[in-house]
Amino acid sequence: KQWYQRRVRGSLLLTPAFHGKIKNTFDLRHHLTSISMWYRGLSLILIRNCTTNSLFFLLRSPLRDLLPPGSSRQTCFLNDFICGAMLGGLNSSLIYPVNVVKSYQQKQMTRQNQSLISSCKAVLIERNYKIRSIYYGVQLNFTRALITWGIINATYEFCMSVLQPRDNSEDYVR
Repeated sequence: KQWYQRRVRGSLLLTPAFHGKIKNTFDLRHHLTSISMWYRGLSLILIRNCTTNSLFFLLRSPLRDLLPPGSSRQTCFLNDFICGAMLGGLNSSLIYPVNVVKSYQQKQMTRQNQSLISSCKAVLIERNYKIRSIYYGVQLNFTRALITWGIINATYEFCMSVLQPRDNSEDYVR
């Protein structure tokens, strides 16, 4: 519950329209009166996370098999980094429009929650019905995803090799 409330607070506090109206998180609690206002955009977060996690775990092994096998710990770590970075960049770019609509929903402070369809229409109207304008900022998001997903995947694989050794108990090499 708390992690999601921080996201809604962050979206509203970063929205320029509310700079003079909302001073801080404590003040925001007086403006968000219903429980549904705290969980705005939750369905889009679930759609985004389920889709990207499914794609990541479905494509991780086939992509890793396409990379040359590692002969040392460093090359295996690099292969895992590249695999995670490529999948993370792909996932974040494919799902970027969902993030745009989620951010739009979270920056609204009306009592009535908008449906997914009406939020999509509002975003399209706001961006002059241009699909290209929905992807503004995707380059920065892609770069961030390359770094974070690469580090997370390489670290995960390294920790798994240490905690659950395969046939060669000392080797991280596959």
